[in-house]
Amino acid sequence: MNLMESRHCPEASETETAKPVSTLRVARQEAGWLPAVEWFAVAFLAAALIGHSLVPAWGSLKSEFPNYYLAAELYHRGIPLDRVYEWTWFQRQNDHWGVRDGLVSFAPNPPPSVMPLLPLARLQPISAKRVWLLGSLLFLALSLGTLRQVTSQSWRRLILLSLLCARPLSDDLLFARPYVFLLLLISAAYYAACRERYGVSGTMWSAAAVMKIFPALSVLLFLRARNWRALAGFLAGATTLVAISVVMFGVEVHQVFLREILSQASRGDWLGPYVLSQNSFITLWSRLFLLEPELNAFPWINSPTLYALALALTVTVLILAFLRSITGERTAPARGLGWAALVPLLLLLSTTTAADQSCLLIFTAVVGFDILLATGNNKKALAVLVLYVVACAPMPGRISNWFPLYRLAATTALYALLLYSAGTGRRELPTRLWLAAGLAMVAILTLYNLHSVQDRAEDFSRRLPTPKNGYRFANPVPVAEGVAFTEMQPTRYGAVVLTRGTFCQIPTSGDVLSVAGSPAGQLYAELTTRKSFVVRLPMEHIGSVPQALTEGQDPALSFNGKWLAFIREEQGRGTVWLLATDSNDAPRTVLSSAYRPLDVTVTDNGDVIAAAGNVSDPHLLLVRHGSQEVTALPAFPHPARYPSISPDGKRLAFSRRDRGSWHLVVGTLATAYEQQLTHAACNAVSPSWVNARTLLYATDCGRGVGLSAIARVVLPN
Repeated sequence: MNLMESRHCPEASETETAKPVSTLRVARQEAGWLPAVEWFAVAFLAAALIGHSLVPAWGSLKSEFPNYYLAAELYHRGIPLDRVYEWTWFQRQNDHWGVRDGLVSFAPNPPPSVMPLLPLARLQPISAKRVWLLGSLLFLALSLGTLRQVTSQSWRRLILLSLLCARPLSDDLLFARPYVFLLLLISAAYYAACRERYGVSGTMWSAAAVMKIFPALSVLLFLRARNWRALAGFLAGATTLVAISVVMFGVEVHQVFLREILSQASRGDWLGPYVLSQNSFITLWSRLFLLEPELNAFPWINSPTLYALALALTVTVLILAFLRSITGERTAPARGLGWAALVPLLLLLSTTTAADQSCLLIFTAVVGFDILLATGNNKKALAVLVLYVVACAPMPGRISNWFPLYRLAATTALYALLLYSAGTGRRELPTRLWLAAGLAMVAILTLYNLHSVQDRAEDFSRRLPTPKNGYRFANPVPVAEGVAFTEMQPTRYGAVVLTRGTFCQIPTSGDVLSVAGSPAGQLYAELTTRKSFVVRLPMEHIGSVPQALTEGQDPALSFNGKWLAFIREEQGRGTVWLLATDSNDAPRTVLSSAYRPLDVTVTDNGDVIAAAGNVSDPHLLLVRHGSQEVTALPAFPHPARYPSISPDGKRLAFSRRDRGSWHLVVGTLATAYEQQLTHAACNAVSPSWVNARTLLYATDCGRGVGLSAIARVVLPN
């Protein structure tokens, strides 16, 4: 294939060489003043990008970059990444290693997403971010250079089209996110397909898929086009990259991702499940049809059935429309438009679509605009350009508040226009086979969606009020006449006491990542800066300086307040310690790091029960206070975490994972009789006893995965 052919080749099939599309028509229609206008627009947009994004990003770590950097840093320091998806554990590592001031969170990124940052972890965080920023600019240039080889557009036009992706590109650079890198991978995949190197094309897609899961839907294109070489390349590439990740980071973190994170991310309520600016269909249907007492108290219609059906119909229509569009004439323009439509399809099917994900629309705009212009469809080319600009524009506050779904609407319209241009709009109504497939797909997806929202309102009536400025409320414990818990605030973790309907923020100098209390009035906390300390918070004089007791984390207090158990962690491995609160004796070790303890509770007699073992499959252990004998509790099936012993020492509350979600369970130690108190496809964790029949716990049902609220439940007789 010569250069002239490749410059106009959207994609060559395995059986047909693409036909060149003349560019003379484009050149002749270009007005003499147009280049000057385009260069002016390039200069203006480039200056805005530099001033609004590059300059602020260059001097600040306030971005998502530290999330990836911290994981890479932990790997280089030999700290296992098994618990990287736990919010407070990851924040603790950030505080200990001093990566950044503020919040961090790695979920829901897959483990292989750490790999591109490994070479930068040797640098200081701000230096590493600056290198990544320069790398992002290089990735963008390489993406445009790659597309230059397979389109008819000049460098001037390519640069302008990329800069018209104003808000996504700005956000990606400002927050140092990886979507420009994904743009390069997709552009390289397209270039390889044009060169009929389908295996390489599939491999490029696999690299994007292991970085961010949603590009894996590109297999729809390979399967429908029966491009087996591309599919084989995708499978081989994904298998190789995941295998490398497993060798580097270990099996355990991958098992946690598969068993918990991947299944929970598919719920669609990862972050801001009712915020329409997320611009996803799942967010739209959640806002319209799903009630949540605090975050979405007034849906249009409170109907999980309508939510399940609307989401199923949306996914079915989007996918079947795409599959039908790529089965028509196998001309080069039609295939290229199918590639251009694939990216908005990925975005529309994503559970959340942050603004910077739309950086990938640069590929869609360049390829779609080029093909339509070169084939004489000037009006459609202009429509593609307008919709692309709207989907990527930084709208004024009034407009975005009035119509927050403008990005979703523009992306959907862009997707529909590209499919129509590829030939879908001229087709007859679906055949019986397609109609039957659509009905079956709607039925299956509706049942799946109904299962995902089943029992979601189970604990709504149990919720306690929470402060308005927090994101996540966790680790509730009883204190005198109230409840204490941790709160994820905009820039830090703090401790809050709720007493008689009044919230009291406890001032501290670091992050409060966990608390331990008893109805007797004591309140202890883990206060974390460069080290973690167990401190006593004076309830009688809230605001007084906390009293540091010992180095440690995740404290647990016996119901009578006489025993304090906690964990000390070194290089990612913990040991359990026990301290008598009414004695000046030093704490002593009760469980070694060989057991890999994760969470603890302590009885009034000083016996310790711990969740220990692999993070993906922890089990419960009992350590007798007198004999130090360690015995398993096989009567309570694993995986089990977050144990809490009842005031009389006869019952144990804990969380057990089932189908990716953690459910609250209470079991009797003597008979192993169990009661499961929660059943929805969400997480109920960190139980603590108020009295012999009442439990506090944290629940994220309907709120976003991990962004829990506090609930209280009375056990049935």
